[in-house]
Amino acid sequence: MRRRRPLPQLALAALLLAACQQPHQCNTSCEAGLFSSLDPPAALVEAEARAQSSIAEREPVAEALSSAEALAAFDQAWQTIHDTHFDPSFNGVDWNALQTELRPRAEAARTREELRAILADMLGRLGQSHFAVIPSDALPEAPGAHDQSGGLGFDVRLREGRLLVTSLEPGGAASAAGVKPGWCVRRIGSFDVDESLARMREAEQLGKRRLAFALWTAALGHILGPVGGRETVAFLDGEDHSVELALARRARDVTAHEVGPTLPTFYLAFHSDVIARGGKKIGFLSFSNWFLPVMKPLDAAVERLRACDGMVIDLRGNTGGAAAMTMGIAGHFFGESKKLGVMLMRDSTFNILAIPRRVNAAGELVEPFAGPLAILVDETTGSASEVFAGGMQALGRARTFGETTAGAVLPAMTTRLPNGDTLLHALGDFETSTGVRLEGRGVIPDQSVPLARTDLLAGRDAKLEAALEWIGARSR
Repeated sequence: MRRRRPLPQLALAALLLAACQQPHQCNTSCEAGLFSSLDPPAALVEAEARAQSSIAEREPVAEALSSAEALAAFDQAWQTIHDTHFDPSFNGVDWNALQTELRPRAEAARTREELRAILADMLGRLGQSHFAVIPSDALPEAPGAHDQSGGLGFDVRLREGRLLVTSLEPGGAASAAGVKPGWCVRRIGSFDVDESLARMREAEQLGKRRLAFALWTAALGHILGPVGGRETVAFLDGEDHSVELALARRARDVTAHEVGPTLPTFYLAFHSDVIARGGKKIGFLSFSNWFLPVMKPLDAAVERLRACDGMVIDLRGNTGGAAAMTMGIAGHFFGESKKLGVMLMRDSTFNILAIPRRVNAAGELVEPFAGPLAILVDETTGSASEVFAGGMQALGRARTFGETTAGAVLPAMTTRLPNGDTLLHALGDFETSTGVRLEGRGVIPDQSVPLARTDLLAGRDAKLEAALEWIGARSR
């Protein structure tokens, strides 16, 4: 069976709509308009795609493309960015000279993949997040596109050259097979960790944070997939002994959500709990993206947890979503309207406001939660999640724990190209209320808590433990 190449991990978000400037419950209008994305560097995606083509599960013969079709797509992509980029200097890139350089290459392209590589080169020259080409075969209209309804039941992070199992899904295939946090992943089916890591390092000069995000994204392309799909996974256990397991993907507890015809389907996860610690009850919330199907259970969970002594919001692995919804969620924690930050467009600015939530879904008057609030972050926290975490941190309303976030916080939108692919392109920049620009920088946590294999092997979530300890030391 054909394996589609792994997509960039997208976090596509509607932003700053007029409807979200007043107290309300978010609806479908909150997902229209501007978008943002979080994706690995284009060169890494292309390098991984080339490598996968040489493995047993080969892609079919590349789809032909005429010179006229290739030029039409290239010209529209170049012109769209020329007309809409928020920075008239294009981040220091001579945009006209780049057109002169790359247009002949686009004219010579004979397949969709060749053209995508040229567009990826053009977008990569900007050196910014939120620029990507989404292949047409990844969109909802393509049968079976981007199906992530199933999973092998574990998550991973790259640390010190090793891809570590960081968490297990209860009832998942990995847990049932005896996999433990702290084990090292060496191979998932055709995905060889060491080989992929070496290719990524060769493809582009990266810091640890971007490299870790890129490998995480690539690994998810093999961990997630259709229910029933099988992968042979090679691990090193806690004593570095080799363990090889045949795992079948089980159904994930997710909601499939289609934002529109130009975007892949999102599979949304949500979890809430109450953690007892030192005689106190602490609410815990985690969710994968900021989209409408998550908002109702999230609001309901905040209502249930309102009597807790503190709350933890876990944004690790949350790559973004409808950033307009961050305003409503932030409103659960403020008694008056506060500015989380400002979005800077070419010709205008928009304030992102925390809108106090004084009425619950039942129409009852409530007071916003005033207890201590902790936010957990790492390099897989991006886009709208950075808007929320950075905005709450800047206002002093929350304390952040973990590691620096992705630094990918640009609003953008999608444009369908003549060849059927979708261009994702940034339209603005973001600054917190204190004037801190998060693009490239990320949210630097108030309390740094590195991920260590020794903690994982001991069954300890150090970031969560640090947050619980901080909340436990505070009186409400």
